[in-house]
Amino acid sequence: MAENMEQDVHEEDENSDDESMNKNSEDSDSEDNTEQDEARVRELEKEISKNPYLYDSHVALIKKLRDLGDLQRLRAAREAMRALFPLTEELWLEWLRDETPLVSEQEERNKVEKLFELAVKDYLSVPVWLEYVQFVIGGMGSEGGIQHIRDVFENALTAVGLHVTQGANVWEAYREFENALLAGLMPQPGAVTTKEQEEAFNAQHQKIASLFKRQLAVPLMDMEESFAEYKEWLGGSVDPEVEKAYNKALAVMDKIKPFEEQLLASEAPHLEAYQKYIEFEIAEGDPARIQCLFERAIQENCLVPDLWLQYTKYLDEKLKIGSISLATYERAFRNCPWSAQLWRNYILTLERTTQPFDVVKGTMDRALVSGVTEASDFLLLWTVYCDYLRRRINWNGEHENELETFRLTVERAADHLFENFGLDGDPEASLRQYWASIEARYCKNLERARELWNAVMQEGYGNQAAMWLNYYRLERTFGDAKHCRRILQRALNSVTDWLECITQAYIDFEREEGTLEDYEQAYAKCEAQLARVNERKAKAAEKEAVVKEQKKLQRAVTKAQKKQVVKTEGSESQTHKTEVGKWSESVTGARTVDSSRKRKAPETAHKGQAEQGFKVPSLPHRTDEPAAKKVKEEPVEHGESVQHNPSKDNVTVFVSNLDYEVGEERIREAFHKCGDITNVRLVKNFKGKSKGFCYVEFADPNSVLAALKLDRQPLDGRPMFVSRCEDRSAGNKTTPFKYSTDLEKKKLFVSRLPYSCTVDTLTTIFKEHGPLKDVRLVTYRSGAPKGLAYVEYETAEAAAQAVLKLDGLKIGDHTMSVAISNPPPRKLPFGQMVAHVPTLGSGKKETNIRGKARTQVALVPRTVQRPGAGLPTNPSGSGDDTPASSGDSTQPQSNMSNADFRKMLLK
Repeated sequence: MAENMEQDVHEEDENSDDESMNKNSEDSDSEDNTEQDEARVRELEKEISKNPYLYDSHVALIKKLRDLGDLQRLRAAREAMRALFPLTEELWLEWLRDETPLVSEQEERNKVEKLFELAVKDYLSVPVWLEYVQFVIGGMGSEGGIQHIRDVFENALTAVGLHVTQGANVWEAYREFENALLAGLMPQPGAVTTKEQEEAFNAQHQKIASLFKRQLAVPLMDMEESFAEYKEWLGGSVDPEVEKAYNKALAVMDKIKPFEEQLLASEAPHLEAYQKYIEFEIAEGDPARIQCLFERAIQENCLVPDLWLQYTKYLDEKLKIGSISLATYERAFRNCPWSAQLWRNYILTLERTTQPFDVVKGTMDRALVSGVTEASDFLLLWTVYCDYLRRRINWNGEHENELETFRLTVERAADHLFENFGLDGDPEASLRQYWASIEARYCKNLERARELWNAVMQEGYGNQAAMWLNYYRLERTFGDAKHCRRILQRALNSVTDWLECITQAYIDFEREEGTLEDYEQAYAKCEAQLARVNERKAKAAEKEAVVKEQKKLQRAVTKAQKKQVVKTEGSESQTHKTEVGKWSESVTGARTVDSSRKRKAPETAHKGQAEQGFKVPSLPHRTDEPAAKKVKEEPVEHGESVQHNPSKDNVTVFVSNLDYEVGEERIREAFHKCGDITNVRLVKNFKGKSKGFCYVEFADPNSVLAALKLDRQPLDGRPMFVSRCEDRSAGNKTTPFKYSTDLEKKKLFVSRLPYSCTVDTLTTIFKEHGPLKDVRLVTYRSGAPKGLAYVEYETAEAAAQAVLKLDGLKIGDHTMSVAISNPPPRKLPFGQMVAHVPTLGSGKKETNIRGKARTQVALVPRTVQRPGAGLPTNPSGSGDDTPASSGDSTQPQSNMSNADFRKMLLK
């Protein structure tokens, strides 16, 4: 017995040891898992700190913290995600169900109720509302608890009571709560009820009956069962009015039932089925049902901007309740912040609901950093905001502050678009056109309007006829004939795309406003310009036709070569022909490949000579056969061809005027500070040496803007020209002149400088009179100085002071000249000067047209003039080179050879 007891104890000890070992093993595994989860949490937190907008990382972090049971960090993670994103129904339910069991005090209950309020605002969700009402029922014992529960139920019915498939759950929960209250009011068996108790019972009974009536008037799934329940609850006949409302709702249910069935049959997210359903409801015209259906669709398609646009448009145009519209827009931006159209409509709604200026301005600032990326979207935002600012201006009262805000905003918008997208940011310069129109129409400030238009034309729009016509129309409406004529003349010399409309406008203007001389002069100018343009077009068309013909011929030759079949068997003559054919094919192929040394291959060859490696001469044509037509040779290519890729123009700059010794590495070194360089294509000649220009391709379009700032910067002693990359082979627009051609009161033009003068020297001299903005030496293309410079000050006052103090200053043997920068007009016809136009910023010019020169001496050397051109010929008629005795001893004979002329010229 003792031995058995000892054995049992020993077995129990062994079992206890095994259990202890298993428990220790489980604890060890649990610790390992906890460490892994903690490491994963740190990794996710690091990812979110770098980029807070990683939605999946937020979800994964919340899941891991929930597994770890770290309540404080879990709450912080959920709050951080809620601040950036709307939460789904699943995430909210999980959060709320974690928080509700922890409530013990009224303060904690209030915090959880605030969470419920936030939850029901993100998306329409019947389960979340049911959780909410269940939570508030738990606090019924507090003061005003029953009324608070009823308020929450009413809010739930307003939000989801029309939900066709799930709304009945909320109605039933509400009636169940009221029935519970009714049961509490019923008297005990045998007890005598007081009048107050009877009144309270009847009032509660009426509330339940009212709930039934309201529910039966709404088209819901399984409403027949609700009607049967109502009849049973009454214990009598149904009110005819209630039955009529029920039948009406039942008829509506029959209409919408196919759409609900289609939703069930389609695959998530059911967008197409929802669209058809929404169209039907809008046609029916019940705003509450339409709004509920939109909410259902958005719950499953929250990232579809078009659906939000459709919803907000309905609210703005049909419902017209400002508070609902504004709240819906805010929800839309939490889901689709990148939609510029949504931001545009929101700004209009803010203006429509008379929101304060600070609110609208703050909304615009949010929109600019919300994730919008396209140039057209930014232009849309800036346009609607500038329209709003213009409408704020009260032109009949004090408006200086509002007008200045409008001006600064338009200028900021134009700069923002140009800096980030170049000319593509505002391809028609619509903002500055709008600004110029406001200056001319309302401010009567034509000078400012002309400055704006001139700036637009200098940025690269000067070759577009439509832009000049818009400028002309503004001047014609608010300006004068002098400036209209000037605009049309400038347009005539600048337009490349639609010259005919400019000529017609010019002629019509002079016909209506000018004298006969003006009209005839305009007509002559237009005809001459049209003739020149048509001639250029004809030459371009002819050149294109030649290129096409050459390509066609090359394709024909290539096709014939491919069809040539070399026979390897046959007679000796056939073998010989085959060998000659191979030789001819190899020569032709070599001619095709080696494009830098193209020659015409012989058409026939003597037998056997091709195999020996000698040159095979062409046989002469027979006299009885017509000579074969000469085939036009392909143009000889010089150097390595660098193909232009238009798809990469936005990340590429064209660099020219480079020193021939500059290589690709030196170019990379010069541009590396602008951004990552993906490719440098240096154009070379056939010897492999640089031609002095190249293409620099970047990884980021913003690097192009930085590279353009290096224009005219010296590289190994020569100023390099940096411009945007664009294909100009088809007559595309040219690069506009970089520097201003108008009067600049802050900039000085300095001349008569010694060639040894440097930027540092000028900076030391001029900075004594005010803060400098820029100092630029003017050089030739080779980099050699011209003895000229431009010095720009921060203020016009400093520039004026410098002119007074430094004009005439001696630097070494040179007397420096300093004046305000006011360059003459560019691109004037040779020999023609324009009249003085003060408002255009040019100095006084001569108004007469230059006539013939004083000396009418023929500049053709007499030694090369032909007989009959006024020079005597050899009277002797001999064929030798001896001069005639009666003529000038220095007069050559008319039949001089080139060698004789060269000898005479070199004496």
